[in-house]
Amino acid sequence: MTVAAGEASQLAEPAKAAPAALFAAALVVASLCFNFVLCFVNTKLFSVNAGLVMGAEVMLIGSALLLVLRDNPPLYAVLAAYLSYSVFLASMQGAFDMKSVRDVLIPIVFVFVGRRLGDPAMGDRLVAICVWIVLLVGLCEFFFLTQYLKFIDIFAYYVSRGTVNAAASDTTGTHLFASGIRPEGRSLLPFLGDHRVSSVFLEPVSVGNFGAIAFSWTVLRNFRRPLAMLAKLLPVVAIFVLADARFGLMVSLSCFVVFPAAKYIGRVPMLLAPFFALWLLAIVGILNENTPWDNGLGGRLLVSGQMLSGLDLSEVLAFVPVTRFVSDSGYTYLLTKTGLIGVVGLWGLFVLYPAKNDEEWRFRVFVAVYILALLTISNSLYSLKTAGLLWYLVGCVASQPALRAAAPDGAGRRADAPASWGAHFSHQGR
Repeated sequence: MTVAAGEASQLAEPAKAAPAALFAAALVVASLCFNFVLCFVNTKLFSVNAGLVMGAEVMLIGSALLLVLRDNPPLYAVLAAYLSYSVFLASMQGAFDMKSVRDVLIPIVFVFVGRRLGDPAMGDRLVAICVWIVLLVGLCEFFFLTQYLKFIDIFAYYVSRGTVNAAASDTTGTHLFASGIRPEGRSLLPFLGDHRVSSVFLEPVSVGNFGAIAFSWTVLRNFRRPLAMLAKLLPVVAIFVLADARFGLMVSLSCFVVFPAAKYIGRVPMLLAPFFALWLLAIVGILNENTPWDNGLGGRLLVSGQMLSGLDLSEVLAFVPVTRFVSDSGYTYLLTKTGLIGVVGLWGLFVLYPAKNDEEWRFRVFVAVYILALLTISNSLYSLKTAGLLWYLVGCVASQPALRAAAPDGAGRRADAPASWGAHFSHQGR
């Protein structure tokens, strides 16, 4: 009787959870678009300051947290551990850094939201909605820029919220974000001109990050349906082209290698990968201490290494506040805000948490590659504009039933030898 009642309760659960699941998905879309809405408000209605932007983020993250707060012991444990560690860092630094706490709360909260209220099918629908929102707004920006900026004055918005100094000049001469124009000319379809579309993100870097997330998810979920996959990838590729997002496109294409290779990647290599990257970048910085750098990929790697090599032990552990500019190096920003101990704990949790099935493990390996690549050139990983969607999808793919064990065996090869991608690539090889 009890078992039957329990099964009936589980069958009834999705219907009861539907409104909450839809609200959770709406929060992810809102996290994508809230800066765009605030920019319109700042342009046409009233001035938007940093406090209002912060309040919007608190409302979005707080609402997402409330959705999953009830009867969730794993969430309680993770929050208790991280907040206790944050209090410890605050006692060492003499001040509580709300920004660094917010940076880590985003993945924690949205992963749990995806696990409890999402599923892969919901992730498919959400990615499709977000892709078309980004593309349609981007096309309006590209083709009707003069009229667009009358409603979405990007430069004025960043001045109003304090991100850009009011005394600074509009270097693009267009009221776009500074990177909205590529002076040396675009790389993807140069005949389209120097304008890099920012769409709802207001700056093109996040467009590239979003494209990498949407591209990889589309490939993950549609690989065995190549025609459907290609059709769904076309609007994502158009987004890359409009934004001239070279880095995002390169990271996206890596999923064609990462997904089939994931079955051979064990947890130990993944666990060590970011620390090996830190070591390599620091060596580069030490060997090129006074070398000038440019804004290309090589230059960004160089400045990241120079910033890393300039840290002392207390800064690496985040025991002292670092006030100098470190945002051009995601690794430097991560260490100085979260500390080496916190990085080890959070990365260990991400890598070592059991994967329920092959698809979850493949996506987790790609997300690891995405994180490692992005941290080398910027701290945009922490932007709610794209982080909310990324971590929600990580939770969605983890919500599937445990069809096969996904832990790698001791040799580093996945013990389960996935029947889908593994069999497909073996067949293709023959």
